[in-house]
Amino acid sequence: MSVAPADAGRAAALLAALQEAGSASPRASVTSLEQLEGGWSRHSWTARVEDPAAGTDSAHDYVVRVRPQGALLDTSLRQEYDTYALLVDDPVPTPRVHGFVDDDASAFGGPYFAMDRLPGRSLNVWRPGDREVLQRSWDDGRGLAEDLVRDLAAIHAIDADRVAGQIPLRSFSETVDHWRGIYEEVRLVQDPVVDEAYAWVRSREPAPVAPRLVHADYRIGNCLIEDDRITGVLDWELSFVGDPRFDLGYMSLDYHAGKFAAPGSPLLNATAEREWFHARYTELTGVPVDQETVDTFSALGALMLFAILSTGIRVYADGGTDDIRFLWSRFALPALRQDLSHLMGWR
Repeated sequence: MSVAPADAGRAAALLAALQEAGSASPRASVTSLEQLEGGWSRHSWTARVEDPAAGTDSAHDYVVRVRPQGALLDTSLRQEYDTYALLVDDPVPTPRVHGFVDDDASAFGGPYFAMDRLPGRSLNVWRPGDREVLQRSWDDGRGLAEDLVRDLAAIHAIDADRVAGQIPLRSFSETVDHWRGIYEEVRLVQDPVVDEAYAWVRSREPAPVAPRLVHADYRIGNCLIEDDRITGVLDWELSFVGDPRFDLGYMSLDYHAGKFAAPGSPLLNATAEREWFHARYTELTGVPVDQETVDTFSALGALMLFAILSTGIRVYADGGTDDIRFLWSRFALPALRQDLSHLMGWR
């Protein structure tokens, strides 16, 4: 097997990066390279590397993470790489990373790094069939629900000192300011619901807690699944150090249970009953879950999504991409606006 001629330059660049990182010998070769579907702020490629120097286990599968030009969000690929590197020996299931290439003009079209390809597939809660898979898991043993809460507790067990200097530290107000700033920069229209929601969130700033690692996009869709278990937690590009309750609120949004134009699953994140998840999280962490605080962070999570999706619309409107998915973001905004209204008590 060999890569297509059009991918020869990418294969050579990947091999050089792996060799420089000490992850491949001079005898290694890339035998397959294929770009995966999806990817807004990152493009992903799968690669198989054959290395006779590795002995009987000569084939190794990688995923190449690329930050392309015109990405949806201006997030740091280096920070994402560093986060994976920090977590490699933690109980959170994450892939090992290999090399970082900081080159906007690389063969992959931007900076990139390689990471081990973990087994499993990701589920899409907006597909009824995948929601049925999650419902069956909950009904038949709660394997995915247990892994989802255990992995979240493990993430929140990592304190600020462990990741100091490599992942940004943000207070509650700084997190609000961060997403408000992005939203104001890209907004296309004045939205009174969003404006009121920012004021509502600011008025409900919770008492501070010890800062911890926050995934900031924690949901079942950013996990790999195999045999009713989570095999990997991915997509750390938004991570920060701050209030861990952000993750609880964000994943509690109905949007992340498959709500788009129509309702999705009644389960939290389409994976677990809310009361069970919160009780299990408290059992694992010793931290009680206050629903009022969760609602505040749910609203902040919805506002973050508003900023991200509005960025996609703006990039498309300004001619920065011809990827029609960026424009489709507008179809998600009405349901998010409805979620914000409900959280603020506007029934």
